[in-house]
Amino acid sequence: MSSDLYKHYSEQIKIDWDTYEKEENRLIGSVVIEPVLLGAGGMKFIDPLWQRALMDVARAKFVPVIFDEVAAGLYRLGVSSCREIIQADPDIAAYAKLLTGGGLVPMSVTLATKDVFNTFLGDSKVEALLHGHSYTAHAVGCVSSIQALDTYAELFESEEQRSDMDPKTVHFDQKEVSELSNLPLVQESMALGTVVAITIEPDSDGSGYAAAGRSIPIVQYLLQNGVYARPLGNVVYIMVSPLTSPQECSRLCHLLRDAV
Repeated sequence: MSSDLYKHYSEQIKIDWDTYEKEENRLIGSVVIEPVLLGAGGMKFIDPLWQRALMDVARAKFVPVIFDEVAAGLYRLGVSSCREIIQADPDIAAYAKLLTGGGLVPMSVTLATKDVFNTFLGDSKVEALLHGHSYTAHAVGCVSSIQALDTYAELFESEEQRSDMDPKTVHFDQKEVSELSNLPLVQESMALGTVVAITIEPDSDGSGYAAAGRSIPIVQYLLQNGVYARPLGNVVYIMVSPLTSPQECSRLCHLLRDAV
């Protein structure tokens, strides 16, 4: 964390933080982030060094950090948790989706440090956190989660034992992903772990969630070829399972190219 870029990030975050608290006359009580991949924010990849700087600033102010890893956690990005990329632990983290293998069975879990847990530990309702997930601890979800986690462990542990394989290797071929960015109307293409996303040049509707005019035909082409996808405005993305083969990922990349 000694690079000039990290120092620049930290200084700017401190300025923005202090300015907000002063102008709004409010104290920031926690920092909630989607680490590395902003799923709800439009499938945008974020510089993990910036998020690390944000976490360090928060820690210096004794403000807890919460990871929303519902979309990005559990090998979605090639690692069990984005903490391995950012190289820092959150105080609270939430997981779902791939917790049950990414299937139709809902399940969610929240993890917390002992300090956070003990804050809500007591014999009275005043001390308790009287809230929980809608889909926590039901039998079918628990069994599905155990099976999924065991499968991930077996898969990635077996790969770690092979000298020619890395469990953090991306699923999509980087050359094929780079070639997508050279297509007409494509502003950029990104891939990490099980996610590939392309940003389409916006039409007269602009960019953002409402700007799907050019994205919808691409998604319709994918659907006609058996690939279920949806646009987030002018961003089209495909998510695969951590168990998906490189060959299938290559096929999907070619389909995405043909769709564009």
